[in-house]
Order: sequence, then C-alpha cells, then structure tokens
Amino acid sequence: MMSRHCNRAFTLVEILTVVVILGIAAAVIVPQLGSRDDQKAIAGARMVMADLIYAQNRAISTQTRHYVVFNTSSPQGYRIVTSVSPQVDIPHPITKASNYVVTFGHGGTPGLEDISLGAVNFEGAYTTVMFDELGVPYYYDSGSNTSSALATIDGSKIEIKSGVFTMPVYVQPYTGEITTPSNPVHTGP
Repeated sequence: MMSRHCNRAFTLVEILTVVVILGIAAAVIVPQLGSRDDQKAIAGARMVMADLIYAQNRAISTQTRHYVVFNTSSPQGYRIVTSVSPQVDIPHPITKASNYVVTFGHGGTPGLEDISLGAVNFEGAYTTVMFDELGVPYYYDSGSNTSSALATIDGSKIEIKSGVFTMPVYVQPYTGEITTPSNPVHTGP
C-alpha cells in the first residue's frame, strides 16, 4: 500500500496578501526612520532651555549677574559668563571644564553635530541675554556696554535648526520664563 503524503503549501493569494501588508508597513515605518531632524531640533532646543534656566538659577543663587553670549558665526554656540568685559567664565558643572561653552556643528559638543543656530535676537537686535540677581532677563548691548530689561512678549528668541526643522526658544520679559512651541517649524521643502 502506498501512503499519500499531502504537502501543504501557501497559495499565491496568501503570499500576495503578506507582500501587500509588508509593503504598507514599510511605507508607513520607513519614512519615520529617516534622519529625525525634528527630534534633533527639539533636543537642541531643550538643551538651550536647560542652559538658560541654569544661568538664571545660578544668577539668583549666587546673587551675581550671569550672561549667555550667543555666537551665530563659526563656530556657532554660546557660553555662560558672569562678566562680558572682561569675560569671566563659569565652570561647567558636569564636565568640570573651566568654562561653560556649548558648540554646535561638526567637531562641537557631542550630540549637537547636526544642530545649528538660526537667528538669535533679544529685543530684535542683540545676541546676549543677561539675568540679574532676581532672574529677570535683560538684553546686553556690547557696543555701549549697557543692558536693558526685556519688554516684548515673544520678542526674544533663539532658533535651533536641524535639517529643514527650526525650533524657537523664547525668553519672556519680566518673569524670565523660557518657552518653546510644542512642535518644531518645518522650514524646508
């Protein structure tokens, strides 16, 4: 007697169904696995916010003015100092470096290689913000070596960029509250 072996296989319809499902999943997931420039811009903005809050809190706790000096030309970044003329650096609390400097772009601070600074303006024209002993924000005018309190709501902004995304960081007048929108702005094609 011959025994019959029944070989079970997938039908063409079953195989095509699996391929279509995998194709749909790939179309949804693969674009999300791209460079994630939006998330990089958000992370960069959060770091800038944390450093601004650190400078503000340190100004309050030490009862000395603290400046955050932004440089939008190469190398882009900022430093936190207690005096701008002459420049007196503060030590970095984590790295223990003798100065608190953050540099964007290649060769800069680790994790910030794909991030750059866009426009930085405090009250429309200045690139340095100062926090007084009460944490109140001022813009600093290096030309006249003077500072004036911020007065315009959302009038002081630092733009953090990654790819086609920009994440603004706002320093509010009077209270010194530091805010961002919930999502970065898509600025490219």
